[in-house]
Amino acid sequence: MGGYRARYAAGPVDNSRDVGTERGSLSTVPLSLPPLPASLQGRAFTLVEARAALVSQARLEAADLVRPTWGVRAHDHARTVDELAHTVGLALEGTYAFSHLTAARLWRLPLPTAWSREEPLHVMRDATPLRRAGVVGHRGLAGRRHETLRGLPVTSPVDTWVDLARVPGLTAEDLVIAGDAFATRTPDLLEPLVHAAAEAAGRGRRLLSEAWPLLRRGSGSPMETRARLAFGRAGLPEPELNADVFAEDGHFLARVDFLWREARVIVEYEGDQHRTDRRQWQSDIQRTRLLESLGWRVVRMTAADLYGAGLSRFVAELATLVA
Repeated sequence: MGGYRARYAAGPVDNSRDVGTERGSLSTVPLSLPPLPASLQGRAFTLVEARAALVSQARLEAADLVRPTWGVRAHDHARTVDELAHTVGLALEGTYAFSHLTAARLWRLPLPTAWSREEPLHVMRDATPLRRAGVVGHRGLAGRRHETLRGLPVTSPVDTWVDLARVPGLTAEDLVIAGDAFATRTPDLLEPLVHAAAEAAGRGRRLLSEAWPLLRRGSGSPMETRARLAFGRAGLPEPELNADVFAEDGHFLARVDFLWREARVIVEYEGDQHRTDRRQWQSDIQRTRLLESLGWRVVRMTAADLYGAGLSRFVAELATLVA
């Protein structure tokens, strides 16, 4: 696991304030634009490709094309992080991988902020950090594993999670939520995540030291992780996560969010879909009735029970049931 050690010899290069996504100048656009060659239609392309196809400089400066990064034109702005990464990747040379926040988004990790087109891409190379508008360049790729994800080079799940601790603005709870997501999707990742975090050095080490002891498999959502962490801070016994409940004769009854088996207590986190989906709502009621008829105590919680006075009341009531 030594390959997961942090190897940051220098800080990242942040060129994100010069993002070049503007369209061409209207003053250079002829009244009637010649069509682009068929090979360049419907996709982003490099200026090298365009010039090889005999596209004029005036056509490349036309207002119907956008400039996602130096040396690239596209027909419209990127709508997803995948699309932007593919587009910018056309201009990148040599060995590189998307890392840090960008890699976390490409791995579809739950994060506290949504992606926006203005967010810079994090790109890692082995030695000299990439200097490019709209990119935060990092070095240290030789000390990390990377793989291809949907056609994009991305740092491995373990390295992505460790590097996420070095992204400004994230908390230890954010890291636990992201790590739980990895460990729940791929249970065998839990031990590598813990090992890498325990060995990490440099920036982010403090957050990792707070986060890795709290990682668990089985969390069904970010809010379920938040609830589990709240239970722990309140000193409650640790529940089983997304656990199966069986009748005395052995037949399956339900899979529940949080289970204190000996106390015969179940907590179900009710996201908004439990309220807005009529079929889900009816199923929840029927399942609760079944479990309670067999001697289980079912407690339902919502987002309001995770903050402020609502949290204090909820954990106090739950403590009387599971202590």
